[in-house]
Amino acid sequence: MSTDPPWSIGSWLDVVERPEIVDEVLDREDQYAGVALLALVLNHEDPDVVLPRVKRAMTSRDSQTRANALQSLGHHARLHGFVDTEAIGRLHQALRDRTVLGGFEIRGYAATAASDVGMFVRRGALPRWFRRRFAGPRRPPQG
Repeated sequence: MSTDPPWSIGSWLDVVERPEIVDEVLDREDQYAGVALLALVLNHEDPDVVLPRVKRAMTSRDSQTRANALQSLGHHARLHGFVDTEAIGRLHQALRDRTVLGGFEIRGYAATAASDVGMFVRRGALPRWFRRRFAGPRRPPQG
């Protein structure tokens, strides 16, 4: 890795070439694991590399990492147009998480992520409970 300070997004761009760095920082519960995850999500083009790491971070014991994972899930939905059933299940759990982080509950971060998912993922790919609560835009009928 580069010698940039760990809080600099530039220091985490190595994750694009070596995504296992995210696994390593999640394993050791590094305080900047969420930053590494965001760098991966925003800069790596393969969703099969990114989404498993997002889902893993969504279950972190560290609330900041969970918040960053939720933000990452929203970015993933925007960039790739899909999330899987497991990610939706973890998002559903996060919508009930009352852990306070920076004056806001994790469930607020989850609601923002859910809005992004509702906006960018095809409605038919989402469960009914999700579509009712986070409908996203309706597409006009094709005619």
